[in-house]
Amino acid sequence: MTLTDNNINYIATNLEFYEIKDVDLKEDLIDHICTHIECYNGTDFEKAYQEAIENLGGYASFQLMQKEINEKKLIQSFLARKRAFYLLSTFNIMLLALGLLFKLNQWPYSSILLASGFGILIFITTPFALFNKYKHSKQKLILLNKSL
Repeated sequence: MTLTDNNINYIATNLEFYEIKDVDLKEDLIDHICTHIECYNGTDFEKAYQEAIENLGGYASFQLMQKEINEKKLIQSFLARKRAFYLLSTFNIMLLALGLLFKLNQWPYSSILLASGFGILIFITTPFALFNKYKHSKQKLILLNKSL
């Protein structure tokens, strides 16, 4: 059976209706459905489409795949923020330690190093830590609610 552009648009619209928003997943599903329909030995598009959906596990399995992709993205964003926070904290601690070392040895620029270290601590690291804690609690709620 050959597919027309209208058939492919129908498949894409149905996937959007069932909340398949990830572009890669949507393209893969369209490809699998179209391949199944093209191998179908009949002329009824609707029947071939329903058979293809049933063969792939139905719309519930599509939504489950989309949910898993969303959870994976959520966890990746959390890990990226955590990594950035650790990097910022390490830089801040090194700056403060260097400023303290300069101050103990009475070398020049110790005040600048300490002031910039404390400035970064107060105005960047602390708000970033509070933001991370807030986002982590929100993501934890999202993941817990979805698993119920």
